Amino acid sequence: MRVGIDIRALMEGKTTGVEVYIRGLLQAMFALDQKNDYVLFANSFTDVSSKVKLFSAPNLRYVVSRVPNKLYVSSQKLFGFPDLEKMTGKLEVFFSPHWRVTALRRNLPTVVTFHDLSFELVPEFFTRRQRYWHRFMNFRKAATRSTRIIAVSESTKRDLVDLYAVKPEKIRVVYPGPGLVVAPDSVSSGERDYFLCFATQEPRKNLEGALAAYELYRRMSRSPRRLVIAGSRGWIGKLSVPPRLRPYVELRSDVSELEKTELFRSAFAFIFVSFYEGFGFPALEAARSELPVIVSRVASLQEIARDFGIFINPFRPAQIAESMFALENDQPWYEDRARKARQASEKYSWERAARETLNIFSEAAR
Repeated sequence: MRVGIDIRALMEGKTTGVEVYIRGLLQAMFALDQKNDYVLFANSFTDVSSKVKLFSAPNLRYVVSRVPNKLYVSSQKLFGFPDLEKMTGKLEVFFSPHWRVTALRRNLPTVVTFHDLSFELVPEFFTRRQRYWHRFMNFRKAATRSTRIIAVSESTKRDLVDLYAVKPEKIRVVYPGPGLVVAPDSVSSGERDYFLCFATQEPRKNLEGALAAYELYRRMSRSPRRLVIAGSRGWIGKLSVPPRLRPYVELRSDVSELEKTELFRSAFAFIFVSFYEGFGFPALEAARSELPVIVSRVASLQEIARDFGIFINPFRPAQIAESMFALENDQPWYEDRARKARQASEKYSWERAARETLNIFSEAAR
């Protein structure tokens, strides 16, 4: 079987959830499958080879066109030109791990992964430009046109059924692995002296709520720990930390995967208080590092963290602060949450996700 894969979502070189998903899944897939042939496609006027050519296997090749991206996407959208197979050669299945407008042959079996529908459910957390971009990409049409849909959670599957009227039997829920592993899998033996919040800097991630909670926690604790906020730069610019908290709050932007791993392994506990998530990789990455996880009772997070999460209402900073204080002052409870987090993370596997995805390709091609 000859499979085309759109890897344009890797071109920005970030490590948000979508990029983690693509890298983790494809790495496992190419390690498992030497039978099928793969053509990985990207387009950028500038050279993005170092960002997209991350995989190596004898049965894959890259096709990277060098057309200005706005011109290319507009031509695909408005004129259906150039047809993808003019560049890749004939395909038997097309896989989009994160939908971007693509001109495809009408009867080409297509598999599309949907991570979330946050742009439909909470549009107020997106800029006008981002809302226009999502309308232009027309995710509803992609869902309708696809042969099979992969949803990364039952929550996302329900949203697809409710908002896009997708037939449930067309959707397969495939849980991703627990983030990317870039160093030996071990837990830090050093002092865990800070709370960690890892998220892209954007309103949906509720970093302001985490800061408000941290201020309340400092008033409760006799010996308060620091707060480290790390993650990719979003579109809100630099997060504003109140002057009275600046000596105790460290901001880390655009950290590498190795730096991220070290941050998790040296933290005391993890705070993940988003208003909405389609999956929630950071919660699982924290669980893998045996960290108690304070997490929002929303969307997919209720599903992913059900066996280990310390659930809070993200609109109530006092609940977050109380959970931080309780972890600090109840050692048996802390150890129980940490142990359950580690156990739960072991249920998630990139190898299993890759096997299930390969089966879906075969289903679509029939």
